[in-house]
Amino acid sequence: MAIKRSELIDDENAGYYHLMSRCVRRTFLCGKDKESGRSYEHRRQWIENRILELANVFSIEVYAYAVMSAGFRSCKTGNRPSMDINHYHLVVYFDPKAPNQWTDLEVAERWLKAYPGKLDKPKYQQQRDLKLQAIINNPKQLKTIRNRLGSLSWLMSRINEPIAKMSNQEDFVSGHFWESRFKSQALLDEAALLTCMAYVDLNPIRANMTKTLEESDHTSIQKRVKNMTEEQLNQAVKSLSGEIKNRSMVLKLKDYIELVEWSGKSIAYPNKSKMPTTIESTLAHLNLQPNQWLGQVQHFATHQGYFVGKLILLQQKAEELKKKWLKGFKTSRKLTI
Repeated sequence: MAIKRSELIDDENAGYYHLMSRCVRRTFLCGKDKESGRSYEHRRQWIENRILELANVFSIEVYAYAVMSAGFRSCKTGNRPSMDINHYHLVVYFDPKAPNQWTDLEVAERWLKAYPGKLDKPKYQQQRDLKLQAIINNPKQLKTIRNRLGSLSWLMSRINEPIAKMSNQEDFVSGHFWESRFKSQALLDEAALLTCMAYVDLNPIRANMTKTLEESDHTSIQKRVKNMTEEQLNQAVKSLSGEIKNRSMVLKLKDYIELVEWSGKSIAYPNKSKMPTTIESTLAHLNLQPNQWLGQVQHFATHQGYFVGKLILLQQKAEELKKKWLKGFKTSRKLTI
């Protein structure tokens, strides 16, 4: 069932989104080429840095991410491994109207950070100042830039384009590096958001690249675990980068980490441990069925469609789009209480 891109992303109202971009060719975005012995792992840091930097440029807040190199995970049928081709996941809060509240100077400054070029070097400070004033003094250009700073398509473009150029230069090739369009899922409520965050954070464990959160390199959960303080643990889950609105999520950080850690261990070592009552309480607090949780986290991308949330929210979205049915209806009935 085809749905227009303009209907997948709401350009009028703020909300949460799961975004994913994948290499177009079977080359190495990250990882190590076993034939040549050449490592491409440094490119994962490129992407992670770029994501966190652009959260302070575009009208987003970053809640989860995972930059994946090639890994192996079990297929649904048999024990034959399937390859996780290079890609990255990103979960954000997005407010398309936030740039309307920024000053002209702030809009111009953010745009030059999105497209720094040589102007970010100290010796070009005078040229940068002139460029800044040229943008500020051009109302038509300012309006265009505001719209772009409130666009997920432009955000993904600014993540992907520089990475593609640097990677192609290293590989001495030209042409497309990424798939033409990124994939997106609208997360319609907080339960959908936290489920998607857990799915993204557990990508390296699901792909059998590691068995612990601490070793899940280039993921948001690794960053949270490494940098957390006692004070932060007792606060609600917050964004890792970017700041638009002071929102308070239902779940505390310590509860989220406990949930993801237990889920990771259960994926890495199936049938080894029973779900603790504390985690059952956490899921019940989110109106999620504990006995459906692991299956949902492991197969989030395949069981859910373009929109994820409570059944009533999916039904409202289907009505809005004039559709009789949306993928995810059946999963929503099973997962939510």
